[in-house]
Amino acid sequence: MTAEPNARRPLAGITSIRVKLGLLVVASTVAVLVVAAIGRRAGVPTLVSGPVTIAAALGATRWLARGMVTPLQDMTRAASRMAGGQWSERIDVTSADEVGTLARSFNAMAEDLATQDEQRRALIATVSHELRTPLAAQRAVLENLADGVVAPDERTLGTALAQAERLSDLVNDLLDLSRIDGGAGRLALARVDVAQLLIACVAEAELRPRDVRHVVTVTPESLSVTADRARLTQVIVNLLDNADRHSPAGGVVRVDARVDGSDWVLDVRDDGPGIPPEQRHRIFQRFGSTDPTSGGSGLGLAIARWVVEMHGGRIDALDAEAGAHLALRLPRTPVFPSSKPSPSPAASADTPAPRAAAAPAVVAQAATGRHTPSSSPTQESTMSSAVAPTVPSVPSVPPAAPRPDFWGRFWPERHCGPQVAILAAAAGVGIIGSVLLPLMNGVGLAVSLVMGLGGSLAFVVGRAWRSPWALAVWALCLVAVSVFTLRAEPGLAVLGLVLATPLFMSAFTKARTIVGLLISGLAWVLAAIRGLPLLGRTLGRLSARRNLWAVLRAGALTVLGVIVFGALFASADAIVGSWAKALVPDWQWSELTLRAFLWTFITGLTLTACYVALNPPAADPDPDLALTPRPAKHRFEWLVPAGAVLVLFVVFLAAQASALFGGKEHVLRTTGLTYAEYARQGFGQLVVVTLLTTVVLALIRWFASEQTAADRSIKRGVVLTMTALSLLVVGSALHRLWLYQEAYGFTTARITAALAEGWLALVVILVGAAAAGWSWAWAARVALFSASALAVALPLVNLDARVVELNAARYEATGKVDVDYLSQLAPDGSAAIVANFPREMAACALTGTSTSTDDSWTSWNLGRERMARAQAQVGTPTGVCPTAYR
Repeated sequence: MTAEPNARRPLAGITSIRVKLGLLVVASTVAVLVVAAIGRRAGVPTLVSGPVTIAAALGATRWLARGMVTPLQDMTRAASRMAGGQWSERIDVTSADEVGTLARSFNAMAEDLATQDEQRRALIATVSHELRTPLAAQRAVLENLADGVVAPDERTLGTALAQAERLSDLVNDLLDLSRIDGGAGRLALARVDVAQLLIACVAEAELRPRDVRHVVTVTPESLSVTADRARLTQVIVNLLDNADRHSPAGGVVRVDARVDGSDWVLDVRDDGPGIPPEQRHRIFQRFGSTDPTSGGSGLGLAIARWVVEMHGGRIDALDAEAGAHLALRLPRTPVFPSSKPSPSPAASADTPAPRAAAAPAVVAQAATGRHTPSSSPTQESTMSSAVAPTVPSVPSVPPAAPRPDFWGRFWPERHCGPQVAILAAAAGVGIIGSVLLPLMNGVGLAVSLVMGLGGSLAFVVGRAWRSPWALAVWALCLVAVSVFTLRAEPGLAVLGLVLATPLFMSAFTKARTIVGLLISGLAWVLAAIRGLPLLGRTLGRLSARRNLWAVLRAGALTVLGVIVFGALFASADAIVGSWAKALVPDWQWSELTLRAFLWTFITGLTLTACYVALNPPAADPDPDLALTPRPAKHRFEWLVPAGAVLVLFVVFLAAQASALFGGKEHVLRTTGLTYAEYARQGFGQLVVVTLLTTVVLALIRWFASEQTAADRSIKRGVVLTMTALSLLVVGSALHRLWLYQEAYGFTTARITAALAEGWLALVVILVGAAAAGWSWAWAARVALFSASALAVALPLVNLDARVVELNAARYEATGKVDVDYLSQLAPDGSAAIVANFPREMAACALTGTSTSTDDSWTSWNLGRERMARAQAQVGTPTGVCPTAYR
């Protein structure tokens, strides 16, 4: 794991995570206040300044929080790998807070686990080798005895006994090792004469055939201490054996005992190569031998440290002019409660412990790895072969799958690498928008161009052209953005784009359900947070490129120099000033701020759309977690309520039939209302009825049982009947609205309401088909696509012009028209007004609607262009314009 330099982590030096979190809150708040104030003073619209302000807060928080949770994420990944046996994992500690402390503790734990695993493997190899050698020798002796090759004399049986003793010693070593692991161990404390103890241990060491001389010094000679004689003998013999093995031929091993206050100190020095300072901390660990070829297994000094610590002392490797220097410091009388002296001979201060009572002392045999038939059990057993045993390889366990984080559960990041090209393209779209949009005077070509470029970039990034559904959605969105160029009042097109947003995102997420489509639309917003890590990696890749910062610094200094000296020269000379005025755009500070906000806003929208296209979330719910129908236990539980609703439908439709066939006189006689008033009454309630019908059909699909053929037939019959009746209700509502418009005139709102009711009829059909048992995998997509297409189609077919034509037909039939309302239909309906109404009336309708005649190409709009032509054609009204002609 490569650590990020602390210079790039602003809060790395703070030692408290609470202080860091407080600084993050303060920094994000300051960023919001500053950016919001700048945008407000520059007159930036809230639609643009709001997202930019939030992005500034997120950016400040992200920059300050770099590396705060990285150790936690690294620990999660490392723990998963360590579960599979990869003990080499370590965490880069780059902070001084509680997370950094945890990371350091984790590294220490990993180091200990790696050491223990290495020791375990070495122990298996050593024990296997040590067991194989005496077993093979003993087997050979027994086979020779069984075959009569050798006679069972004293020498042969002694050889077999020596091999059995070696096996027993090794088992005792392992038992002592298990006591260390379990924290067990008891001391048989008694008075011990130190001089006698050292002489006995030296005598035992000199039984081994080594050309080494021992010098013992005890000060004072009568020194006696309280200790476990057997355990102490085990430690001293072990130290002597190690000193003898590492001493050269003719060397001297010095053993000095002395009193130091309430303690006594034992120093063992040899003339060997010594212990390197960097390895002294390892020699008291298991298998911590500094020389693996010396014949020791690496357990002796570890067990010696255990025995010394049991006595309340310590053992250290000290500096020496030559050779090694090991020092024991033990209390003359241990202060902790001691166990009662054992009555066995092992507890005697004067009698050496026999083999049977010296079980703890045999641990030293495994410690040094040497054995001779004539030596005592406290000697180390020797490797029978000069070749070190091979550590067996342990098959690795597959690492446990890490638990996904909050985002990874439903939004995995499939493309994690830096996306420099996408960032550059999105920044290019932002530059185009920040340059063109401020030049507009109303919606026009620049809006369509920028929106089309941003959406097309996301479409290309997601490679969505391979899906017919995605192509259809893309075409719908392109048509919607073109309305901003074709119509001067694209209000419904904005609604269509809002409805098309989930559809556009579903081209990448492959969502089919209603929940999936809603999540797809929400993903565009959430991508501003989810995509921050990828944006950080991309910016990091850019900053790591050679000479990038040098180029940026040079460019910034160049711009600064040109601005400073250019301003001075321009103010000093009129000719230079005129040249500067012609070359430099006349941008005010507020305009520069607006362009900066626009660039950030457009680039951010494009990047978030591209991120969803690159890494789409799992929008549709998991099928295993999807809700399943819960049929009612009894058929009447759903059939009776549904039947009651059907009866009400029939009663309502009967009343509508009487009004339809009875005519205006029947309505006036029975209700006291005119036919137009009756038609207007209840349209909103019928819309609600249509909506509730879809809910009822969905509940029938959920609760109606389908266990038998009769259940399925009844369910399908009720659903089809309710669907048909609801369609008749929709037809009644549309008929009512048409009659009302014939009486009081046509408006875009009334026609839009009629088309919305027709769309609800489509939804009823889709839900009814699903309730009847047919698949509705495409129902959500079709419903939302049709709603968006309807909202886009209305301005595309110029609904204002169509309403003008309908009112013109009504004017010819009745002579009635609302001139004020006609003026509201301009400029998109201007051509139809001129073509269908008298010149004076058209001039009155077009009066008061101003159009810009000096628009740049960025503001070009077909609706405003036609309005200007119509106004030029009819001119101004010659008289007073009435509000209505009757």
